[in-house]
Amino acid sequence: MTTAAVLACVGAVWGNHVAHTGAVGLELPRTSDPAVRAACANLIAALPPELEGDHRRGVVGTDRGVKQRAAAWGSPTTTLRCGVAEPPAIVVGGRDYTPVSNRYANMGDASFVNWLIQENAHSVTFTTTDRAVYVEVTVPFDDTAQKQAASNALVDLAPMIVKAIPNKDGAFVDDPAE
Repeated sequence: MTTAAVLACVGAVWGNHVAHTGAVGLELPRTSDPAVRAACANLIAALPPELEGDHRRGVVGTDRGVKQRAAAWGSPTTTLRCGVAEPPAIVVGGRDYTPVSNRYANMGDASFVNWLIQENAHSVTFTTTDRAVYVEVTVPFDDTAQKQAASNALVDLAPMIVKAIPNKDGAFVDDPAE
């Protein structure tokens, strides 16, 4: 094998490695609220180095505190963003409020977290609805089996969210009975 061929192979392997382990760009809403920043920093510090067998990746973004408010694992990338806006789908009386189509799930053993589930073409976005600070987890999928397994990450993350992010005051807004 020639030197050029060896270098080409090494370059291809390195490029594949960087594509699967390099930093992930994530945008976050700006916040100057110290309680949000502290809760998110506590959550991010508690997150695991692996999630569902995928290694944790670095994050970059325009928010100076992105590393204290976001995390990513694997490729395709599962992302967690802390301190996101309240989802319009759960704002009672809002123009995007759709109580019949909202889907909520409780995930975790003793660590219950309520999640709004929003399916997209190739990902599912789960947003906490019962925490003082909203946390959003987006899990990609390519096929039906991956789509069905998307919520597995929530079981792993729920205990850390419960410990780092306090409950929201007031009752959880649930869908009315159909």
